[in-house]
Formats: sequence, structure tokens, C-alpha cells
Amino acid sequence: MDTIQKPQIRRRWTSILIALTCMLLAFAPASPSLAKTKKSSKMSNYTKVKSAYVMDAKSGQTLYENNQDKKLPIASLSKMMTLYLTTQEIKQHKLKWTDKVAVGQNLIKMSKSYSLGSFKIKRSKQYTVKQLYQAALIASSNSAAIALGEAVTGGNNAKFISMMNQQAKDWHIDATFVSSSGLDNTDLKHYGLQLPKTSGKAQNMVSAKAISIVAQHLTAAFPQITQWSEKATSKIDNQTLVNANALLKSGTYYRASNHLTGLKTGYTENAGLCLTVTYWRHGRKLIATIIGSNTAFTAMNGLITHVDKTVNATDVTEKPQTFKLDGRQIDAQPATGKATVWYRKNQDPKKIKITNTLTASKLPVKKGQQVTMTRYNSTGLPSQTNQGETATKTVTKPVANQGNAGGRNWFSQFFSGIDKMFSHLF
Repeated sequence: MDTIQKPQIRRRWTSILIALTCMLLAFAPASPSLAKTKKSSKMSNYTKVKSAYVMDAKSGQTLYENNQDKKLPIASLSKMMTLYLTTQEIKQHKLKWTDKVAVGQNLIKMSKSYSLGSFKIKRSKQYTVKQLYQAALIASSNSAAIALGEAVTGGNNAKFISMMNQQAKDWHIDATFVSSSGLDNTDLKHYGLQLPKTSGKAQNMVSAKAISIVAQHLTAAFPQITQWSEKATSKIDNQTLVNANALLKSGTYYRASNHLTGLKTGYTENAGLCLTVTYWRHGRKLIATIIGSNTAFTAMNGLITHVDKTVNATDVTEKPQTFKLDGRQIDAQPATGKATVWYRKNQDPKKIKITNTLTASKLPVKKGQQVTMTRYNSTGLPSQTNQGETATKTVTKPVANQGNAGGRNWFSQFFSGIDKMFSHLF
């Protein structure tokens, strides 16, 4: 469910006026007195959330963490995994942005619900993949997200959710998905979308760090996504998509100094307010996530300010390295000659060291394959990253059974010698 809706998700609103009023209430300061103070209306205690995490989008280096590995309901932040898998289908030419998608009657009905729908889908109307993608991203349309999943799998909702969980395993992140939209089974069951063999109250359970990694992969696979996610509004089929992210330009909590470019909001009664954003510092894209907040936008402003005050970045030279694997030499090349490393401001940046551990465990190793895991040491921050050096060339296994081949050659030479001896006798 989108962040713009009021917590009473069971109540059927009777007018658009009430819906808009509730939208304002959902993100307004706690009291009128707070609204009078510019500082307090823009900032709040970033620690008063269930979980928070900030990372470098390229290196994966952690800049801030608070219960970052605790699995929690994440509401519509789940849609980022749906958008990633859709993006991959497009990149692999299995889907096109212009492909028409027929939306099922259950999703049309869901789209007309004031509590679950934010983009009204018309009957007998086919929407393009691009339109559904934008509706899911900008307006957080649940129906559009589910329709995308069905477009990827030929109409099989359960298969798509299986793909979501498998992708999480492939990335080695701890996440459990039961829906492609972020809705839980208490809502999905009314539309025939409850995943078989799951409880009536099951919901997507993902940590702040895990969903930030999903955002990292999504923005790497489709960098242009921020051109859509930073839009406050957009039009599709004569409907205005409203982005609930009030940190965007013209939003109530906008700050130009954030250099923010989206990315995704989320809300359900169980999850609370959830928010993942991308923003720029020192020429680097950062990803920040807050889960389970009562004031997601002010908390995010506070979190960004805290990170600005406590960490800095420096460039550290990283050199190629050589490793041995199964008796063969592996030449590893860093992604860049100078790595941008974040460190706490009370640390000496001159003492920062970069180390690489060989992670490739067997041959062959292909050119361009990541073969190491990089760590940034003496930064005052967690040292692990999710980047590493890559092999400069393909290295294959040693020729198998050389000993046996030599034995066969000796055997042939032996009989060849006997043949020559008898040829002299006769």
C-alpha cells in the first residue's frame, strides 16, 4: 500500500476530498506547533525508527546502520524487486517497454479501492509495460506492480514471487517475499492473490540492508529510473500519478542540499512508513533506507544530516594483484585505480588500507569475473564492501590426466621399439 494512504486501511473512503485530507495528515508534523518551527518541521530524530541503513551505491560500503539486518515488513519498498526483475526481462529482450499487458479483473477491482489503489485501471484497456512500470514506481500502484509480475511470467503470480525469492538468494540477502506489490495476505486474499501455503497474515519480510541492496541492483541495471522516481507527478492515460515522496522538489520536506533523486515510498499498517532514497555526495550516489517510522520524511532528512556530519570520503589508490588458484596464476584488476572510500571524521584517512581476499574457489576463471572481495580497513566504518577485483584474462584448468597421457605415450613407444627390433631380424 502506498504511503499517501491513511492507516485505517479497512475503511472505505467515500470521497476524494477525504482521501486527500488523509494524505496530508499522514505526513504532517505531529502537531501544529511543530509546523511553526522550520527546523523541527524539516528534521526529526532519525534513530526513532525500527531500522535504518545507508550505503554507497557503487561499492556497497556501509556508512550508517541501525538494526540493518532485522527482517521487517517493508510494504511498497517490495516493488523495487518487482521493477528489477521486469528491467532484466527488458534487457534480455523478453519484454519490451511498448508491449501491451492485459490486466485481470481482480487487479482492475483492486485499482478502484481507495485504500489499495492509486492508479485506476480501466476495463478492457491494455497498458504498456512502460505505463505499468511508471505507475508502480511513481504512484506505487499495487495493481500495476502485480500486473508487471504476471507479464514477466505469462500470468503466473506465484511463479513471479518465486523468482523474487530466488533472486534474493542469488544475491545472498535475507528476504522473504509473498507478494510482488508489498501488500500482505490480509488484503491479497480478497483478490485471489494469496500465495499458496502461506498464512493468512503473511507479509514480505526484508531487512533495511537487504532492500537497499535491491535498490543498488535496480539503479545499476536501469540508471534512468531516477528520471521517473524524482518526478512529483506524471500523467498516464489522462490520469495524474502522484508521488508520495515529499522530499522531492516542490515537496513539503524538500531540501536542495540533499541532491535527492527518488526512489520509493511504502506504507502499510504493519510496516509503518518506509522510505528508500538515492542521493549524491562527493560525486557518489548513496542509498538510504528507513523502515518503521512515524515521520519518514523528517527522519530521513535527519539521517542524511547525521551522515553528512559524521563521515567523509577520500580517494585511495588500489593496485592490481596476483593470486594463486590450483597452481595457476590469477591476475586481478581493481574496478578503478582510485577507490572512493568513506571514513568517520575522527579517523586518519592516511591510515586507510584496501585489502582483497580471493573468493574464486575453482577454475576455470573467466575474464571479467569478480574473483576477490574488497575491504576498506581503518575507516571507523564496517570494512566489508560488495565489490571486488576482476580477472584480467581467462584462466583454465590444467590439462587433465597428464600422467596417464604420458603413460600412454610410453606404452606406444615401447611397442614401437619392439616393432623396429623385429624389423631388423626379418
